[in-house]
Amino acid sequence: MHKPSLRTIFLLISSTFTNIAIADQVVLDDGSLLKGTVKQVANGQLIMDTAFANEVTIDYARVNQITTDKKFLVELESRDRIVGKLSVDSNGQSQLSDTAFGSVNIDPKNIKNVWETDATKPQILAVQQEYQDEIKTLKADKEKEVEDLKSSYETALTALREERNRLRDPWSGSIAMGITGASGNTNRFGAHGRGELNRETDQERMNIYMEVNFQKEDGEQTANQKLAGLSLERDISEMWFARGSADFEIDDFEELDLRAIAAASLGRFFIREDDLKFKGFAGLGYRFESYSDGTNEKDPTGVLGYDVKYKMNSKLSLFHDFTYYPSFSSPGKNYLIVTNFGGEMPITEKEDWKVRASLRSKYNSQPAQDAESTDTTYQMNLVYDWD
Repeated sequence: MHKPSLRTIFLLISSTFTNIAIADQVVLDDGSLLKGTVKQVANGQLIMDTAFANEVTIDYARVNQITTDKKFLVELESRDRIVGKLSVDSNGQSQLSDTAFGSVNIDPKNIKNVWETDATKPQILAVQQEYQDEIKTLKADKEKEVEDLKSSYETALTALREERNRLRDPWSGSIAMGITGASGNTNRFGAHGRGELNRETDQERMNIYMEVNFQKEDGEQTANQKLAGLSLERDISEMWFARGSADFEIDDFEELDLRAIAAASLGRFFIREDDLKFKGFAGLGYRFESYSDGTNEKDPTGVLGYDVKYKMNSKLSLFHDFTYYPSFSSPGKNYLIVTNFGGEMPITEKEDWKVRASLRSKYNSQPAQDAESTDTTYQMNLVYDWD
């Protein structure tokens, strides 16, 4: 077996002691000794590469002594800067050796920064990193701002297109249909339908409607009512508008051959928002009624009412209106009240098909003979809307 020569053993031992000797050393306030390579001192921290834990960061306030094997640029608390090795003499005095002035005694507590002679000052690196981070943040904010602007632009463009299409074709409408039935002890059949045609521009709103309610029970008619009417509103200002309306009604079971009411009024929006519109109106009109017994009533009338439309959420809309028609000749005794209340919700993704539940109540203070003063109709309809 080949035995290593004395020269080889000596070289190995010398190499080992040399590696140990060239290691930087840091002594802490509790006497701990760290060996490795000092990287820098900055911002009150010492950074050191060690064999056991790679890079470690130490609170510099705990450092009592530093020894380095190569020159560093050392900045003192006095802002003086000296290039040299950090060392400790035989008396335990910390020094900067190999400087342009020879060896200089220093107190490690007065050292502010330490960095390699060919490296950039840590504070400059920190500023550069902060600058780069700020650039990244500004870039991210700018990209987000661009995305937000793009989204806002697309939303505004969509709204403008919808408004353009609405202005090009201001007409819309709906058809509502419903049936009821029963068989057995009672044979009942009922049908009701309502059609509406609307025209809306920036300053005008027009509505035309027609409604039919028919019901038969055990072979006899129990309801036969026909309604029709139109209204036109034109804005005077953002909140005020002029209104004209005409409503017609035929009701066999009220012995009413025809009721016609024409009115002109001044109205005001109390709330005019996208999801809530509340308006009121007051004016003058003329009421004509013809009954099956041949009697006719003609009388100037007042008109006072309000109308509410509320979009509660994307799935439910509510509506309510109330109109009071007092006769000029005897407003306390001869008057007519008509009110409607209901709600509807879409049942398809396009929201063109809906379900509508409604209640219509009418009170006539002077009904025909054998007719009730109050006439109430409940309906549940399937509605088709088109724009």
